[in-house]
Amino acid sequence: MVTTSHPSGRRAVITGIGVISAVGIGLPAFRAGLRAAVSPVKRIDRFDPSGFRSQVAAQVDDFEPADFMDAKAVRSMDRFSQFGLAAGRMAMADAGLVPGVGDAADGDRIGIYLGSALGGIAFAETQHEKYLERGLKSVSPTLALAVFGGAAPANLGIALDVRGPILSTANSCASGAVAIGEAMKAVRSGEIDAAIAGGVEVPLSPLAFGAFDLIRALGHGYNDDPVHASRPMDAGRDGFVMGEGGALLVIEALEVAVARGARIYAEVLGYAATSDAHHMVQPRADGREAGRAVTLALADAGVRADEIDWVSAHASSTPIGDIAEARAIAGALGARAATVPVSATKGLTGHPLGATGAIEAAMATLAVAEGWVPPTVNLDAPEPELAALLPNILRQGCEATFGRVLSTSFGFGGLNAALVLGSADGR
Repeated sequence: MVTTSHPSGRRAVITGIGVISAVGIGLPAFRAGLRAAVSPVKRIDRFDPSGFRSQVAAQVDDFEPADFMDAKAVRSMDRFSQFGLAAGRMAMADAGLVPGVGDAADGDRIGIYLGSALGGIAFAETQHEKYLERGLKSVSPTLALAVFGGAAPANLGIALDVRGPILSTANSCASGAVAIGEAMKAVRSGEIDAAIAGGVEVPLSPLAFGAFDLIRALGHGYNDDPVHASRPMDAGRDGFVMGEGGALLVIEALEVAVARGARIYAEVLGYAATSDAHHMVQPRADGREAGRAVTLALADAGVRADEIDWVSAHASSTPIGDIAEARAIAGALGARAATVPVSATKGLTGHPLGATGAIEAAMATLAVAEGWVPPTVNLDAPEPELAALLPNILRQGCEATFGRVLSTSFGFGGLNAALVLGSADGR
């Protein structure tokens, strides 16, 4: 194994993955769902969507919190914190990491970095309805402890006895990617030895959903054909399909992981974030700042554009966003954009807002470790300019060696993030 240090400090590797998504809960089901390549999007049944333009979503329907926590924890946590605790426990179990046990990292030296665009807003909405109907005494006493973005990582830290720093990122749809990048930086610098990092989102409540519907960000032309509603990069896309889910990764210093004999999936090689400073909803049409995030992440990784073997595109399925991203990637990768394989996977997961970058980072991790990347479903006819900029958009899953991969995440407010992952042994 290559053991040279990153120029900025130690190397940060991924040793555990925990995923909750509409295509599968837990790593085996997630893998199987990606390979099946069938969209899970359906008509919303959490509430009556008939009053909205968009009426479909990628729901996580088979999550049982009791599978991951005791009855007291189930009662005391909302779905946001339940997702965070479940994903974190799965990631730690996958990594074989138990704080303070054997040769595992000290709980003082493990941090939690968790991103979410909306936190516990869905639970707050249900409690507000109770308040309006029956007054304050009907409101759950856990409300004040559930709505803030730090609730999920705080509950996870308490449950796992993890006592290092907790950072809650709220960078819109880039939140999960930013959390992973910041965790990587903390591990590299020596501030901590390991981190649980990623994102969680549970936005499927009438007001939260309706807020995005109100600004016409959500697709509405496929209400009668939900499985084809999320169609990133396709000429027929008309907005994103909201989803819920979460993914947390265990990120460790290479020497710590090697010392305890951990399985290493991949290495977090580079990260960067920029801001468009342009508009709250519309990205810069030229993709300049999004592309600069990619360029800076490549520089941080010490990776050339022509070394990127696959791109996991944010590609939310919005008319403006997808083409701006294509311009950004093409500008940053230069000649490599003409041949690099690209997947836009939100047809398989929907768009779980602040969790999306983390879920896609989990896909990128598996791509490096297992040599397979998922397809872009519902891509019937790519938009001509987009296809010209990125001509190798994958319509089928692909098996190959993916030694260096790029994952992009872009959010409202022009918040951009890019991650570069790769094989820890330098393949």
